[in-house]
Amino acid sequence: MTLLFTLFLALASSTIPSSVNWEDIFLVVLMAIGVNLLYAVGRRKLTNVEKMRRYNFELKAFRSEMTQAMREGDKQKQEKMKKKQQQMNKMQMEMSKEQMKPTLLFMIPLWGVYFLMSSLVGGGLLVVLPIFIPYVACSTSSTVAHCISATSFGAAVPWMPFFWWYMICSFTFSTLINRLFGLTFDY
Repeated sequence: MTLLFTLFLALASSTIPSSVNWEDIFLVVLMAIGVNLLYAVGRRKLTNVEKMRRYNFELKAFRSEMTQAMREGDKQKQEKMKKKQQQMNKMQMEMSKEQMKPTLLFMIPLWGVYFLMSSLVGGGLLVVLPIFIPYVACSTSSTVAHCISATSFGAAVPWMPFFWWYMICSFTFSTLINRLFGLTFDY
């Protein structure tokens, strides 16, 4: 009952704790957008997008045909597809190698940006959550008491750490930016 009351007070209170730093929150959002833009430009320049789309189309067709042959129990078609499997594996490896180029090139600089930004915003708690979410509101090294602060009503308010806020922003914007740059490999 106490937990429900605490959650109700946290959700009902319209006051956001005064320690919320909006500049840090938006700085992390801008960092996620900038990093994803930089990575998308790198992928566009270093990856043969048309070749990857063609390979992806062929791999999907192969998988679909193989699944259909297995579903129907067509042994002759399955044998034919197994012979083609090695070629498809080679294609998959080439796709992985192509996609790895920009990743290897940008990995260390992006880690540097991440750790620099983490130190600038304190690497601590940034975003107030309406409810407590295990493993998001608290990192494994912190305690629940560390991730929850008291509001003016005495109710506990969970916070999201820098890492999870960056990850949510990054995943959100990477999807949008990849579509804008035409980096999806679907036809």
